[in-house]
Amino acid sequence: MSNMVMENLHKHLYRFMIVDLLLGIFIVSPILILLPNYISLTLVIPIFGVITFKNRRKYGDLWGMFLLLILSLIFVLVGLQDLGRGDNSDTIQGILLLLLSISTLRRIKTIRNPTYKNWYNNVKENIGDLNSQLEEDEVFATCPLCSTLLAVIPSKLSLADKCPNCNGNLVN
Repeated sequence: MSNMVMENLHKHLYRFMIVDLLLGIFIVSPILILLPNYISLTLVIPIFGVITFKNRRKYGDLWGMFLLLILSLIFVLVGLQDLGRGDNSDTIQGILLLLLSISTLRRIKTIRNPTYKNWYNNVKENIGDLNSQLEEDEVFATCPLCSTLLAVIPSKLSLADKCPNCNGNLVN
């Protein structure tokens, strides 16, 4: 996968992380106002996590996944609480927060993807060794949805074939 595509994906991920973090801070701000000032300093840790992830520091991917997991948990809890209130606007807000939680969890799956992890940690993928493991008529191809590297036999592909990583169609 080209370096530019991975850089754009990385930019998308940390921008999404920043928006999620701002929304999470907005959601928990009534609680933070009631707490003493030194507890409000705990906001420094998530900001550190975003910066570490953005700059591709060591363990920044773990910081990013942890932050997204915590934000997803906050969105689920507040969303379920809003659904329980019974007011129409709260119900809509609760549904939207639950959808945001699902979207946030999907970003964790992207960060855990082996191709992304190798790019993030500057690990070069050696495809030459893999070529020797291909069977007759097999070729390397990427999934059109998640760009996972797959060994396929083009003549045997059908509309029913699914990607093992994202479960998307391999043939359109």
